[in-house]
Amino acid sequence: MTSRLSLLAGLTLAALLPLSAQAQSQDPVRLGFLSSMSGTFGVLGAEQKRGMDLALEHLGNKLGGRPVKLIEVDDKSSPVEAADLANKLVEREKVQVVTGLVVSNSMLAAIDPLLKNNVFVVGANAGPSQLAGEKCHQNMFVVAFANEQWGTGLADYLNRTGVKRMMFLGMDYQAGWDHAKSVARNFKGENLGEIYTPLSQMDFSSVLTQVRAKKPDAIYAFYVGGAAVPFMKQWKQSGLGQSVKLYSMGAIADSMLLPAMGDAALDLETAYSWNPEMKTPGNQRFVEDFRKKHGRNPTQFAMFQYDAIMLLDAAVKEADPADADKFRAALKKANFKSLRGNFKFNNNNFPIQDIILQRVEKTPDGKFDVKFVDIIKKDVEDPHHRSCPLKS
Repeated sequence: MTSRLSLLAGLTLAALLPLSAQAQSQDPVRLGFLSSMSGTFGVLGAEQKRGMDLALEHLGNKLGGRPVKLIEVDDKSSPVEAADLANKLVEREKVQVVTGLVVSNSMLAAIDPLLKNNVFVVGANAGPSQLAGEKCHQNMFVVAFANEQWGTGLADYLNRTGVKRMMFLGMDYQAGWDHAKSVARNFKGENLGEIYTPLSQMDFSSVLTQVRAKKPDAIYAFYVGGAAVPFMKQWKQSGLGQSVKLYSMGAIADSMLLPAMGDAALDLETAYSWNPEMKTPGNQRFVEDFRKKHGRNPTQFAMFQYDAIMLLDAAVKEADPADADKFRAALKKANFKSLRGNFKFNNNNFPIQDIILQRVEKTPDGKFDVKFVDIIKKDVEDPHHRSCPLKS
């Protein structure tokens, strides 16, 4: 009789276990969105949020079939604020994953409080060089790019097309240094100088005077957010474009900024890893649905954040974020269809991806658009992955 009761008890417990596991799997995923939605880079963070909102809409506001508890915070383009908010997300909100992180300085400030408290980070834009190398981390995955990837591809293109003498300009912070210096380091011609301007600088006349004096064949310029439009307008007004070719990365002139720039950006060529015209799985749906909501094409900031949410969806389908080892392995697989197409994580959890060239052109209706030109370098790794102690 006793053995029979024990058997019944065992069967009852076994029957209950799947129900318990099922209930656990329906607990909300606690997701923090930490970005710059005001201040110098506010336009970028706001665009990130548009991409996140569209991704969650496409997923029925769930990740891996589970409900989402979304906590959104604005670091106001301040690294100090970013660090404070990271601590609050950990201590008050008990987040499991943080995404967003649009600006390199803010990401560098926020990363330690998050990683030290075993929070997974799925970065969706910033890619500071320090975090790609010795400071890489098993729980940090950067979906967008390493800052130096696009410049590596662009430099190859410049070398092939015979550019001989260049200057390099950028905003005076981590991303500006990383992007401009990556082109300068890989460019085989003559480097005529590098100039880095304060984040608040909006008058570039003195910089352009220096460019005029050096007479380069071309310049590379990294300007994003509030600085991009005044730089491009002043570049046009200077007349330098008649003799000096301007190159950059795509965020200097995207669908948010082109209406304010007009023909100041015409014929600008930029290196990137995605374009709205690309025929990759899911890209047409993403672009069309974004356009219906916002009346224009999405930018990289929306696209990378969309990809980040789709990566999380794929990972949560396989593992609970509470099970760190399994969830980490699921993220590493990158078992989702990136809107870029070719994508996988390197040993440092930064992407290996193709670099494209795009060009600002005038459309038949008299407006301006960024058109896909070609893939200029395939399967590009960032240069710091060899310094990362993580194995593939």
